[in-house]
Amino acid sequence: MSKKKIVLLICIFIPIVGLIVGWELFTHAVTGRVSDADYSNGSPAYYRREKYTDWEITAPDKIDSLSNDMGFDIRNKDISAYSVNDYKDYLWSVCFNSSTIWSADIEDVLNPDNVMELGKNPGLGIRKIHEEGLTGKGVSIAIIDQGLNLDHEEYNSNILGYELLHYTGDAALHGSAVTSIAVGKSCGVAPSANVYYIASTFGKFTPFGYKYNLQYMADCIDRVIAINDLLPEENKIRVISISQGFGNDDGREVIDAIERAKEKGIFVLTTTPQFNYGFSIMGLGRKFDDNPDDIDSYIPGSWLEDSFYSDNFWLSPETTLAIPMDSRTYASFLTTDEYEFCAQGGYSWSVPWLAGLYALCAEKKPSITPDEFIQKAFETGTIKEIEHEGKVYRLGTIINPQKLIASL
Repeated sequence: MSKKKIVLLICIFIPIVGLIVGWELFTHAVTGRVSDADYSNGSPAYYRREKYTDWEITAPDKIDSLSNDMGFDIRNKDISAYSVNDYKDYLWSVCFNSSTIWSADIEDVLNPDNVMELGKNPGLGIRKIHEEGLTGKGVSIAIIDQGLNLDHEEYNSNILGYELLHYTGDAALHGSAVTSIAVGKSCGVAPSANVYYIASTFGKFTPFGYKYNLQYMADCIDRVIAINDLLPEENKIRVISISQGFGNDDGREVIDAIERAKEKGIFVLTTTPQFNYGFSIMGLGRKFDDNPDDIDSYIPGSWLEDSFYSDNFWLSPETTLAIPMDSRTYASFLTTDEYEFCAQGGYSWSVPWLAGLYALCAEKKPSITPDEFIQKAFETGTIKEIEHEGKVYRLGTIINPQKLIASL
């Protein structure tokens, strides 16, 4: 090989190596633990508090630029210059927050204050259970998710532990959302439950795209097990909420970690529980102005609807628990007292909801096991028939929290 070619290869190779090394250093995940002593004596302990910054309120230049993965996203938007006619084709998938500035006619049609309040209701009779005295008091949930804004009024008093494992970043939307759905004071299923939180990720961004690493998820489960061994009896963790799934082939390390948690009596809920517990989950949809407590308000989740009404829908009601998903209000990660509403949800919202319900059941019957919970959920749930374009479809098994708890 000529000297010229060697020099050329070196000139190409060195910048590539530099880019990769630089990226690894820039995105190096932080691991930070709370002391064993803090866990052992039951004191609230946080490795650090994450940064959070409120967004600037801006006026959109054009309407179609507001559609993204969140739906029709007008969080921190000033749409006072627009009329309802400009937005009528988009409002069904609206995503807004406490800082959205409305025009009078859009506000009249949408009634955002009412929509926000309806979205706070966990639905399916959960608030009736709260009124009867079950709120998850004395039960601990572990949550593994993105960085959490620890200061939000919705759940700040519930957090007993906060660590980082394979995490880089600040407070994120996902963390505040799943925490408030599980234990929020006004929108949570188990508003008195304790939370031990591990901020993590399920992979990382590289110069070549996002790369999943499910070993991170397994490591977090094992860390929860270790934390649980340190906790006093009254603070023991009963359930882990992880809004992420995995496959039977690529998730072996996670499947094994969940089995280790099961041996310790910890229920691990993910978006793919079929690999460890033999049932699947399905997210339920709801039009944002329908009653969350009425089972007739529920339809297939927004992103599942087309598949559900096809001839090749993959979930059977006999082996699937259907759980509220769409039209949810949750704590904003940007402030300490504001909220967001999204008409479209994902399984990420169903998992903490189910974890919260398990906490209520564990308060009612401390000896409950995951197997008993699953069995009772199917026995007391409802398979509902719905008609669509002349055909009848079976939706379910829709979980019935009141009947489930009454059966314990």
